[in-house]
Amino acid sequence: MREYLEKILDGNQNIIHGVYEPPNNIPILRYCINKRGLKPILIADTEYSVSCLNWLKTENIFPTLILNDLKKLDFIDKRFRYFVIISNPNYKYVSYQQQMISQFAKNGIVDYLCPYDYEKIPKHDISYLVYFEKHRKDILDMLSVLHDEESKKTYVEYIRTKMFCDFYRLKQHPTWEKYFDEDVYRHLDNESFVNCGSSNGDTLFYFLEKFDNFEQYYGFESNIERTIQFNQNLGYLPDYLLKRIKLFNCNVDNKNSKIDDLLYDKYVSLINMDIEGMELDAIKGAKETIRKFEPVIAACAYHLPSDLYELPMLLKEYGDYEIFYRKYASTVRNRFCNAEMVMYAVPKKRLVK
Repeated sequence: MREYLEKILDGNQNIIHGVYEPPNNIPILRYCINKRGLKPILIADTEYSVSCLNWLKTENIFPTLILNDLKKLDFIDKRFRYFVIISNPNYKYVSYQQQMISQFAKNGIVDYLCPYDYEKIPKHDISYLVYFEKHRKDILDMLSVLHDEESKKTYVEYIRTKMFCDFYRLKQHPTWEKYFDEDVYRHLDNESFVNCGSSNGDTLFYFLEKFDNFEQYYGFESNIERTIQFNQNLGYLPDYLLKRIKLFNCNVDNKNSKIDDLLYDKYVSLINMDIEGMELDAIKGAKETIRKFEPVIAACAYHLPSDLYELPMLLKEYGDYEIFYRKYASTVRNRFCNAEMVMYAVPKKRLVK
C-alpha cells in the first residue's frame, strides 16, 4: 500500500480503479471520436481544465488539441472535422456563448458539448498538492497509524482524488451511518453526545433513529437561521427527550468558545464535528475534555489538507486512540467535491473488535 501511495504522490496517473456512472453524453462523444474519426479539442481556459483533462483520460478520451482560448480555433487545420469539449462553467451564459458560437461558425465546427456541469467537476485545489509535497513522509507514515485495511484504502484513494482532480471511486457508506458507524466503534447506552455543526438538527435525528437511550446531547450551531430551524424541529420530539437536549448558538474554537469551558467537567462520550475546517481548532479547545473522558471523535476530514495528518496525530497525543477513515455518500450538492470523508478516533475500550 505504501508503494502504491508513493506512486500517487509522484504523480503517476496510471493508477485508476473503481467505477462510477459517467454523464450520459460520454458514450456519444466516444462514438464520434472512435467510429466517425472526429478529432477532440479541449478548450482549457479555466482552473477546471486540469480536472477535465484528467477525467477525460480516465474515460479513454485523449484530446488531439488543447487550446487555452476559443480564439485559437482560428488556427486549427481545417481539413479535419473536430468535436470541441468545453470545460468552462460560463458556457451556459450568453456572453460566453456568443463568443463560442461565433468561433465555431467561423471555423466550421458543429459538434461540441460540455461533458458535465461545472458543479460536477472536482476542483483542482493546489493547497493539497503543496501540503503533500511538504509532508510527504508524514502522509506515507500515516498508513502504519491507521487501524484497518479499509481506512488505508480510503485514505489512499482520497489522496488520489486530490492529486488528480478525480472522483472518489471506492466503497462509500450510507450517509445515515456517518458519525455513528457501528462497524467502527461500540456505542454506549449512556452516550453523552457533543454535535459541533448541528445545522437544522439532521445529525441529531440520524442519531435518534438508532439511539434514543442517551444521557445528554449538546449541540453547537453558529448560524442563526439554522438554529431557528433546529429549535422548530425539536417540536417533533417528546418531552422525555427534550429535557436531555441543549443547543448553543455559537462556534466552538480554541479561544472564546472552547468545549472545555462551555461544558466544563461534564461527561462526554462522543464528539462529532462538521465545522468547515475548524475541526483542528475545536479539538484543541476540547483538550481537557478529551483527556479526561476519552470520547470517540468523529470529525469531517475533507475541508483542509491537515485533516489527513495533523488532525489524527493531535488526537493520538491527547489519548490512546485508534484512527479510522471512512467515506460516506455525499449529498447531490457535494457529490462531486469528494465530500463526507470522516476521521474516527476511537479509544481502545470502545473498539468493536
